[in-house]
Amino acid sequence: MMWRVTIVLALALQTPRAEVTRVPQFDNERAVSWRSVIPPHTESTLHRHDRYRTIIGIVGGDLATVDARGQKTVTRYETGKAYWQAPMPAGQMHKDVNETDKTIELVVVEMK
Repeated sequence: MMWRVTIVLALALQTPRAEVTRVPQFDNERAVSWRSVIPPHTESTLHRHDRYRTIIGIVGGDLATVDARGQKTVTRYETGKAYWQAPMPAGQMHKDVNETDKTIELVVVEMK
């Protein structure tokens, strides 16, 4: 019986954990774009956005942003809808957190 528990534990530890991915779309002298794929119950690293950007919901959902102090804001991204966002204030950082049971996919286009 103990060997079964050991095998199950070993397999569980080998199962790759889902993580947020960025798939480059384009990068030119005017803008840079990527597709963010945010699986359920995952989060990005702390980062910031220094430029104006458009975010397009490819597969929408409720995405939380959590700042370095732990303050959380939830934004509902609708599939097929575009959103305009200004640069973040100086020194501010956040991470994206998908607390839902569904993958969220967004295309981001940042102006240079």
